Amino acid sequence: MIGRTWILAAMLAPACVYAGGTANLTARDEQGKQLTATVEFVGTSRLRVTSPNQPGAYMIARDGKVYNIAKIQGRTVVMEAKDLMRMAGNMMPSPTAAIEQVNSVVSLTPTPARETVAGITGTVYKLTYEDGQRRTRTEDLVLAKDARANEFTSAAVHFGKTLAAASGTIIPPGADDLVARIQRDGLGLLRFGNRIEINSLNGTTPAAARFDLPAGSFQMPDLGGLFPGLGGAR
Repeated sequence: MIGRTWILAAMLAPACVYAGGTANLTARDEQGKQLTATVEFVGTSRLRVTSPNQPGAYMIARDGKVYNIAKIQGRTVVMEAKDLMRMAGNMMPSPTAAIEQVNSVVSLTPTPARETVAGITGTVYKLTYEDGQRRTRTEDLVLAKDARANEFTSAAVHFGKTLAAASGTIIPPGADDLVARIQRDGLGLLRFGNRIEINSLNGTTPAAARFDLPAGSFQMPDLGGLFPGLGGAR
């Protein structure tokens, strides 16, 4: 279920724990491969991701952990994302690929252009940054002062950071700087270049049961504890 791109935009801000909603989005990795997903969330504490790219599987974030749920030989199996990453070793792509290249922000500037994404009208910003190789790059971001977008952005980054911690990914300082600049003005992300675009977003809080682990499922043990060398060196 861990895709070849981080499918959620990396923003960080406190959000009301009772706020929630559902977002549908499209993301593309560096090779242009497209991924679609539906994200249900309640504040930053509960999040569920499903995708037609991964039929029969989904992810749930709760209690500070991320779980992958899938059917294996007709049986529902739950595995912590960190163990899934250990098993994949270095073949597991980073969950924060969309922002990892932002090593340092040069500028984030609003333009006169306006763009409507997912029925929400936002402002087009020009982001100029240096990547890890000190190359200067530019992306268009669509940001909106909209409560739904802000809440989703907060939930998305909490999920992304949880996955990053599980995989041992170090988020560069520029990414945190970008987050701070966006959230300082109470904005939410609607589009990040051609890498992520929100297709629809509503503010109806999903039922609490949507974030429960499935009853009667088989939960894999901590494979790292059983096999400390699993996954190899990073």
